[in-house]
Amino acid sequence: MLYLILLIFLPHSELKSLKKYEVTEEMTEERVDEDIKWMLLPNGRGDPQLAIISGLEKNSAAEPLVENIKFYLYTRDNPTRAEMQTMDKNCLPIFKYFRSQRKTKVLVHGFGDSAEDSLMFPLLRDAFLNYNDYNIFTVDWSELAAVPWYNSAAKNTKHVSKHLASFIDHLTSSTDARTDDFHLIGFSLGAHVVGLTNNELKSGKVKHITGLDPAEVLFSSSSPEERLDYSQAKLVEVVHTSGGFLGFKKRLGHRDFYPNGGAWPQPGCKIDYAAVCSHRRAYYYYAEAITKSEGFIAVPCPSYEDYTSGACSNNTDLSVQLGKAPFDKSKEGNYYLITNSDSPYGKVSKH
Repeated sequence: MLYLILLIFLPHSELKSLKKYEVTEEMTEERVDEDIKWMLLPNGRGDPQLAIISGLEKNSAAEPLVENIKFYLYTRDNPTRAEMQTMDKNCLPIFKYFRSQRKTKVLVHGFGDSAEDSLMFPLLRDAFLNYNDYNIFTVDWSELAAVPWYNSAAKNTKHVSKHLASFIDHLTSSTDARTDDFHLIGFSLGAHVVGLTNNELKSGKVKHITGLDPAEVLFSSSSPEERLDYSQAKLVEVVHTSGGFLGFKKRLGHRDFYPNGGAWPQPGCKIDYAAVCSHRRAYYYYAEAITKSEGFIAVPCPSYEDYTSGACSNNTDLSVQLGKAPFDKSKEGNYYLITNSDSPYGKVSKH
């Protein structure tokens, strides 16, 4: 029955790959009698994929190890050819291109993504390197976030955060790097990874965390100790683009940005039946905002309706630019902005 329903809802380009997602006894340790709950979620390239939410567990014997997480370093000295390392207790990596005097950006992908397939990684990597001289790490946890096991990937966010924290602790202890010079940016499930990472650090605390459309599926009732939360850094900023569907709608950070109201569908996302386009707009907006000197100006307001009606037009002195605003205790809350339907997305708000 599950397989037949998918034939109706998945596009023709996906039908040829459905065979590997058929539910069989070999996929579990024991036969599961309860109903299988599933939904369609985008992978790293934005293709809708079957995602198991509950009712079927991945065989624990095949559970990938956190030691299989890969760390890729890009700098202006190697902007497209990464220096890749892994880490475990017996292998503490040294990166020849890492410079402790630079500030460091750490990018973490979401469900069904990888360093090889990710659209997010090159977008943000190039945006940051064009903007300034940074160390850019991309974190590949693809074996722990693999399709179709969304339920396992959600649980693995805790394991990945602990391993990432150990990695940052190692970099600070083996170099002159400072923990508060690290900026953690995560998309979807990766947003929860970066939030939880700061709770696990022993070398200090990261000051700046960015969550790009944090995943709400299986996290809607989670406590702040289990997901991204404003308590995890001096500045936690969040970009909402599929709020109430794939991503969170409620405020999670000190400064929450709601482009076009933050809900699904985003402008220009036509027939966005699985919020594939809207979910991914979070990192498209953020990447463009980093490199643009204008546009993406957000204004604090109680609601999107108030913002679009002009009721908050007097708040422009508290406006901030997405991706550029430093910590400012006076500039916290819900921030709204309007984008174009197509790239370039940024434009100056009329309000």
